[in-house]
Amino acid sequence: MKSSFFVSGVPCTGKTWLGNWLFENEGFEHVDAEKNGGRDLDTVGIHHEWDSVASEGRADNLARKIAALPKPVVLNWGFPMSYLYFVRALQVAGIETWWIRADPQLARDAFISRGGINVACFDRQIGDINRNIALIELVFGTRIIDGLTTNGEQRHPSELWSEMNQK
Repeated sequence: MKSSFFVSGVPCTGKTWLGNWLFENEGFEHVDAEKNGGRDLDTVGIHHEWDSVASEGRADNLARKIAALPKPVVLNWGFPMSYLYFVRALQVAGIETWWIRADPQLARDAFISRGGINVACFDRQIGDINRNIALIELVFGTRIIDGLTTNGEQRHPSELWSEMNQK
């Protein structure tokens, strides 16, 4: 079994679905950093350490706390690009990181279909991602996978999980 890891990426590419699927099928604890102001961070007792990464740029304490938990953890967060340092800090502390990419128009269509949030939010976020794609590719390296099929459907989490385990 894979150890704990972090996943982020383009909106509507299946990050949360993957985390939920891993919780239900592979024995992971799923922490969605965006859920209700970080409620999931509180549930597993890592909110303080998470906030410390944001303020100090070091993830050693977070990595130790996660390693001490009884189950492996999948953390997901659609972070602002100004937080790429956060991802790098996770990597330096030994936490594997993954980026789920998608064609921007297909992801936008999926975002609109999902509903509930103004599409202008997606447009701002994808613009930020597009401006920083070279840095994203540099930081995540070979741990980048496609979250949508060529017709814009989300890939099943089991497919993503299988691909992640092959890299």
